[in-house]
Amino acid sequence: MRHEAQPGPLGEPRVNPMVWVAALLLLVVPWLELWLMFRLDQALPVVVLQALGTAAVGWWFARREGLSLWTELESDIQNHRVPTEEALDAMLTVLGGWALIVPGWIADVIGATLLVPAVRRLLIPWVRAMIRDHLI
Repeated sequence: MRHEAQPGPLGEPRVNPMVWVAALLLLVVPWLELWLMFRLDQALPVVVLQALGTAAVGWWFARREGLSLWTELESDIQNHRVPTEEALDAMLTVLGGWALIVPGWIADVIGATLLVPAVRRLLIPWVRAMIRDHLI
């Protein structure tokens, strides 16, 4: 059974809290990236080379897993099953690759962290619990 959004005090549908988190991240992180870039006083060619290099690495990791992963995850969730640990490991790897594609130091640190197998092993039980709670 899926959680349905409860109406707000005026009868309007409430927005999922994750939407607010995503919107906040999309507004705040680019400004933090710019601040960090100026704070580190990097030259533009260095920034461009770093962005292109990490994007290439991120693209390689994201493509390695393929689209079949997303089909499997979507099928599991639609059928109210918690995805396997292997599928979640692959999903975190793809997310790490995508984070490396996004230019900036903060995204690169997050992406590189998600590519470390030990970190993914620590995150998988937490992600499975979140999915399980959402599906119940």
